[in-house]
Amino acid sequence: MLVTGDRVGDALLKWPVISGLKHRFPAIHLTWVAGTRTSVFAGSLAGLAAGTIDAVIDKSNIGNSWRELVQAKPSLEADVVISTEPKIRNAVLAKRIQHKKFISPAARFWFSDIKPAKAQAIPTSVQSRLQQLFELALGDKFELRHHVEIPERLKQTAAKLLPSRDNYIGLAPGAGGQRKRWPLAKFIAVAKAQIEENKAPVFFLGPEEISIIEEIKTAVPDALIPEYDDQMNRRAGGVMLSIALANRMQVSLANDAGGGHILAAGGKPLVQVYGHTSSEKFRSSYGPHSALTAEQFGGKTVSAIPVSAVVDAIRQLQI
Repeated sequence: MLVTGDRVGDALLKWPVISGLKHRFPAIHLTWVAGTRTSVFAGSLAGLAAGTIDAVIDKSNIGNSWRELVQAKPSLEADVVISTEPKIRNAVLAKRIQHKKFISPAARFWFSDIKPAKAQAIPTSVQSRLQQLFELALGDKFELRHHVEIPERLKQTAAKLLPSRDNYIGLAPGAGGQRKRWPLAKFIAVAKAQIEENKAPVFFLGPEEISIIEEIKTAVPDALIPEYDDQMNRRAGGVMLSIALANRMQVSLANDAGGGHILAAGGKPLVQVYGHTSSEKFRSSYGPHSALTAEQFGGKTVSAIPVSAVVDAIRQLQI
């Protein structure tokens, strides 16, 4: 399997497909090859990948440049090579890996040894597209597995940090780009609304969001930020601890970003807000999900989504 690289959000979005594949075909040896970047399956999610992804190769420099055509072919070999990128360059260069069967969606599967039926639509979501590639390669269908196995020690840590199980509302205001971020002031307004309903707002903040912690604590003194200790140092446990904490939420709210996929991986209901990105393409499928888009409210940016609509969506997903 050749990908450009995986960040946390990408990896968690793909995980139900990968896990479902290995559950259905346990005998396969799955090698995950990152062409340009690194994969978190060899980093922060290595523990999750263990036993499912058999090998991870980072920065393989396969599929990056047409100059590769004048270089020696990759030393890798496989029975089946799947190039996930839709770019023609990636397909041409990935096909140089020694193989018996090659699968690629580039140019409507022009380079692929096996193609979907002409009447079969190209899936919209990232998950469904990846599943289609695997099913073409293996000639059989399989079900997704919407579950992340959390280490018991991290479950216990999460239980100590958040001992109740019936009133936590998760909030993840971060995102990799400003255009994806619903305004922090609106997240704070939602947190205050949850307190009025006797709920406990729990903020999930990545290392890039440390700068907004003081603003959150000033505006919402009762807000919980369990990923950090009293000195605002990030606790050990990384992404998997965050998922363990997310599992203790009643409902969560997030942007279309990595934080949203982390909260989704906890398996509990999630409200996500979308601006210019697709609510179908990047939707997580671990638990109940409600998507609110700027278009629904006559806008083009995520800030067009009103607080009242988000509060209502959270209320409707409470179980």
